[in-house]
Amino acid sequence: MKLFDISLYYWIIFVPVAAGFLGFLINRMRTLLNFVGFIASLYFAIQIFIFTRTGTDIHSFATISGIEFRFYLDNLTGVILLFNAVLALLIWFYSLRAMTTVPRERVYYLYLALSLSAANGTVLAGNLVFMLIFWNVLVFSLYGLLLVGKTDSSLAARKAITIIGIADYVLMLGIVILLINMGNANFPIQPRIALNNPWLITSFVLIVIGALAKLGTMPLHTWIPESAKTVPASTLAFIPGSLDKLLGFYLLLRVALYIFDITQSMSLRLLFMIVGVITIVVMAFAALMQKDAQRLLAFSTVSQAGYMILGLGTGVPVAIAGAFFHMLNNVLYKSTLFLGTGAVENRIKTTNLDDMGGLAVKMPVTFFAFAIAALAISGVPPLNGFYSKWMIYQGIINLQSELPLWFIFLICAMFGSILTLAYNLKLVHSMFLGERPKTFNKVREARFELVAPPFVLAVACIVFGIFAMGVPLKHLVLPALPFSIQEIGFWSPGLATLLIIVGLLVGLLLFLLGTAFKPKKGTIFIGGEILDEEAARITGSDFYSSVRSLDLIEKTVAFGEGGAFDIYNYIRATAQGIASVFKDVINQIIVALYRYIGKLVQSLGGIMSALHTGELYNYVGWIFVGGIILIIILVF
Repeated sequence: MKLFDISLYYWIIFVPVAAGFLGFLINRMRTLLNFVGFIASLYFAIQIFIFTRTGTDIHSFATISGIEFRFYLDNLTGVILLFNAVLALLIWFYSLRAMTTVPRERVYYLYLALSLSAANGTVLAGNLVFMLIFWNVLVFSLYGLLLVGKTDSSLAARKAITIIGIADYVLMLGIVILLINMGNANFPIQPRIALNNPWLITSFVLIVIGALAKLGTMPLHTWIPESAKTVPASTLAFIPGSLDKLLGFYLLLRVALYIFDITQSMSLRLLFMIVGVITIVVMAFAALMQKDAQRLLAFSTVSQAGYMILGLGTGVPVAIAGAFFHMLNNVLYKSTLFLGTGAVENRIKTTNLDDMGGLAVKMPVTFFAFAIAALAISGVPPLNGFYSKWMIYQGIINLQSELPLWFIFLICAMFGSILTLAYNLKLVHSMFLGERPKTFNKVREARFELVAPPFVLAVACIVFGIFAMGVPLKHLVLPALPFSIQEIGFWSPGLATLLIIVGLLVGLLLFLLGTAFKPKKGTIFIGGEILDEEAARITGSDFYSSVRSLDLIEKTVAFGEGGAFDIYNYIRATAQGIASVFKDVINQIIVALYRYIGKLVQSLGGIMSALHTGELYNYVGWIFVGGIILIIILVF
C-alpha cells in the first residue's frame, strides 16, 4: 500500500495536519486546503479498510533502546480509521457554517486537523510506547479545541488537561511496568498475558485507567459536562462525543483482547461490570436532571460509555461484540444529537430547555434526524441502539453459570435504558414538541451545512438497525474481533420494522381523527387572574421537575452540583495542600539558610577584624606567608 513510493501509513498521518497547517498560514485557501486534507484522509482510510478485509500488515521503521516502533494493520484498525475519517469530514463540513461566529475560528480548524492526524497515528501504532506518543499529541489538540469556545472556556480546557494528563501519566507508568516485565509492548502478543502476576495486574489496571479517562467514564468524566457549558456543538460531537469513544474503547480492546487475557480473571471482569452499571445509572439520572440541552447530552455521553465497559467486562464474545457495536452506534447517534442541538442553537441562540418548544414544524429535517437519534440511543427497536444493547443483555444472561448475581447487572442495564428513554423524551419534547414561544414563530430550518451531517448520521442509525446483521455486524464488527460468534440470537428487524410502521400509521390516524382536527383552546386562571400564553406555557423540562423534588434525589443533586463528585476538585485541593506544605517548608529552609549565612559572614568579619591590627610588621608577615603559599602551589 503505497502512493508515490511512500506507504499509506505516513500519508494518512501527515496529510491532514499538513493541510490544516497550510490552511492556517494561507487563510484565503483554508477551506480548500482543509477539504483536500480531510478527503485525502478518507480516501486513505478506505484503501486501508479494503486491504484489512483480506489480511494484516506490520511495518517496522525504527528500533530505539530495544523498543520497536512499528505500524500494525488488522481489521480493527481498518474500521476505526474509517470511522475517524468519516466523522472528521462531517464535522469539518458542519463547522463551515457553525463556526463562523466563534472567536479563533482559524485556530479551531488547525486543531481539528491535528486531532485527526494524531487519532490516525494512535490507531496505526503497533506498539504501546509508539501509541503513547500520538496519545499525548491528542491531549494537546484536545486542549486547543476546548479553548476555542463560545465564551471563555479556559476552565473546561484546564480541567480536561488536568484529568486526562494525570490519567496519561498513569497509562505511561503501566506501559513501563509492562516493558520491564515482558521486554516489549508490541501487540498482538501470542499467547496473551495471563493476569496472575501482581506486577502485570498492576500494569493492566494502570493502562485501563488511561483508557477509561479517554472514554469518559466515572469518575474521570467531569471535564465533559464542564465543556458543554462553553464549547460549540461541533467540538462536543467530535471530542468527547465520538473520537474519544473510538480511541478509548479501541485501547481497551487492544489491552484486554490482544495483550492481556481478561477472560481468565473474574475479579477484574466483575470490576469492569460494576464500573459500567454505576456509570450507566448515575449518569443517566444526572442527564435527567439537566435543563441545558448540551449538558444533558454530555452526561448522556458518559452514561452510554458504561454499556461499552459492561459488555467488555462480561468476557462473553456476544457481549464484547455488542459493546464494540455500541461504540460505533454511539458515534452515529451522539454526533447527530450534538450537531442537531447546534443547528437549533444557531437559529434560536440558546440551549436552555425552558426557552425552547414547538420547533418541529419550523425545523423538520433537524427534528427528523434528532428524533431518530434520540430513539436509537434509547434502545427503541428496530434502530441500531437496540441491537447493540440487546447483544450486551445476552452476554450478561450467559453469565448465569459464573456469576450468581448476574441478574442485578441485567436489571441495572435495562433500567439505564428506561432512564435514557426518559431524558431523551424530555429533550425532544422540550426542543421540538410542546408549545412554541411566540419569539420563534419566524424561525426557519438551519442551513444545509448544519442539516446534512446529522441527517446522514441519522440515516446510518436506521440502516445499522434494520440491516444490522447484513451491514455493520457482517462487514465491520465481527471481522474486527479476534473470535467468532456462532449465534447472536433470534431477532427479526425486518418484521419488527414493518410492525412498528403499521403501529405508527394507526397512531397517526387516531391522532388526526381525535385531536389534531379539533383543537380546543382554553383560558388559564391563577388566583383569579388570566395568564397570557407565554406565562401559561408549560415547558418540556417542567414535566420532570417532580423527579428532582424527591428528597433523596434533590439532596444528591445538590451535593453533586456543589462539586462533591468532581475528581478535579479533589486533585486541585490535594495539589493546593501539597503546595502549601512545600511553601512553608521551603520558606523555613530559606530562613534557616539565610540565618546560617548571616552568622557565617559575621564570624568571618570578626576574624578579619581581628587580623587587621593596623601594625606594619603584621601586614609584612601576612605578605610573607602569602608568598610561601604561592610558591608551594606553583611548585606542586
